[in-house]
Amino acid sequence: MNKKRLPSFMRRSFLQPWLMFALLVSCGLSGCLGDGGDSEKTNPITMDVYYDATSGTIEEIIQNGAVLSQSGVELSFDFARVTSKAGKMKSFSYDPGDDDDGSNTVTVNANDQAEISYTYQTHGLFTAILTAVDESDNTANITLEIRIDKQIQWTQTNTNNPNPLPIATTPDCECPLPEKIDIDSTITNRNSFPTGTTITVTWHLNSPDGDEEAFHTEQIGDGQDASWTHAQYNIEGGDWALEVTIDTGDENIDIAHTVKILYEALESDPRPFTSEATDA
Repeated sequence: MNKKRLPSFMRRSFLQPWLMFALLVSCGLSGCLGDGGDSEKTNPITMDVYYDATSGTIEEIIQNGAVLSQSGVELSFDFARVTSKAGKMKSFSYDPGDDDDGSNTVTVNANDQAEISYTYQTHGLFTAILTAVDESDNTANITLEIRIDKQIQWTQTNTNNPNPLPIATTPDCECPLPEKIDIDSTITNRNSFPTGTTITVTWHLNSPDGDEEAFHTEQIGDGQDASWTHAQYNIEGGDWALEVTIDTGDENIDIAHTVKILYEALESDPRPFTSEATDA
């Protein structure tokens, strides 16, 4: 029995959908429907910047109301190994983040130097930006978190009318407030037996609104001393005050406060230059 063959036009219409399906599958596997290229331009600059530290502590020494010294925190950033596939480097810059308008940014000519140092004079948790620009005006950035704490060593000697110690907790930028204030204080009764008497003293830590947030009272005998340590959390912005009152007795005292304004440890990890970095 002879099989009937379909007319040629019917065979063509029957085969065309299957051919299209096979073509689509094969193209999907081979990627022929796309151009296979990267549509986004990659940055030619390699930001190999090295820095030994991203945190530090400002130290201020105050004696009998006079500021004897204040040491800032100097941080350095080495751009020497920053390169670009588009040509030579043109400039490097460091925005320390300790102001609101970027006016403290330091920019150097890459032909003149490759290291930038900056000294922080105020405490805070700052967002800093490292920037490199090549001769084709390509730009690359690195963002770092910088933590700068502050320690105040405050003394007042031979007094029966102690001055308060102001503690400024507001950074010089729109930055997070400190995590805490640490207090380590010692009061000495200067007078010795048999001429001296026992005194009663109280430490008071007051918020910027004038509310007493913490206190501690001690009796101090002739020629003796007493100490108070305290960690104050939930810090408000403004001027706190650490005060000492002599509640009983009329003896002169020496006061030695060590106060630390501390931020949460959220700074970026350091990236020191090592031999491994050269190998990489």
